[in-house]
Amino acid sequence: MKIAIGSDHAGYHYKEEIKQFLKEKGHEVNDFGTHSEVSVDYPLFIRPVAVAVRKGEYDRGIVLGGSGNGEAMVANRINGIRCALCWNIESALLARKHNDSNVLSLGARMISSEQALEIVDIWLKTPFDAGRHVPRIRQIDEKINLTGRHGTESKDRPPEEKKKSIVSEDGPKRPESEKYDLLITFRYIKYIEAEKSIEFQVDPGLKTSSIMHIPSPGRWDEEFPEWARNRRNEILFRIKEKTGHMDLEFKEY
Repeated sequence: MKIAIGSDHAGYHYKEEIKQFLKEKGHEVNDFGTHSEVSVDYPLFIRPVAVAVRKGEYDRGIVLGGSGNGEAMVANRINGIRCALCWNIESALLARKHNDSNVLSLGARMISSEQALEIVDIWLKTPFDAGRHVPRIRQIDEKINLTGRHGTESKDRPPEEKKKSIVSEDGPKRPESEKYDLLITFRYIKYIEAEKSIEFQVDPGLKTSSIMHIPSPGRWDEEFPEWARNRRNEILFRIKEKTGHMDLEFKEY
């Protein structure tokens, strides 16, 4: 896996141990800092980890602090990130099986380094159970406006605010009225039958498209291999999760 990792000064030493552990396991690791025990403001190092995972640049993220609380709070401010603060093997196991956690938060002052490595190991190896948990994950990731209604825009916003251009985190501006259809071909990288998990990739450079066309249930059965036919909801959920930075609408064809 490609794993992003970051910490504040309190989590620095555990971060270094975990990095070595991950590399020995064959994972690709990118350290977002900090790089010493000098006191720092943790959001500066935790937020980039969460953003990188959200964009699909990394498969998972690990963040560390003294308690892990602030780090989890920062990461979870990024829509689509499900950062779990874990303190033992069971909490890490359930974070993956039931919550499909994509970022792990650890408190270096709360657990031993041996416990931290055990938690990381089980968190990385445990697959998502899917099934009844999928609609719950969708509800976690669903955007909520300030009025509490579902959706990405409040009806109570002033007219002049609604006319402003939409800006992606690192993409160009575009007028909100500028809609166009884009048929995106997504490809599967691998299907790990033993773990019953699916990995795939979409073009991370596509930032401003409006509509993704997806096969209807009938076309799905015709166009996809047998192993994927009964897993349409799960696969579409994964696709929507990976393309969250594009703010897409989804239409069947």
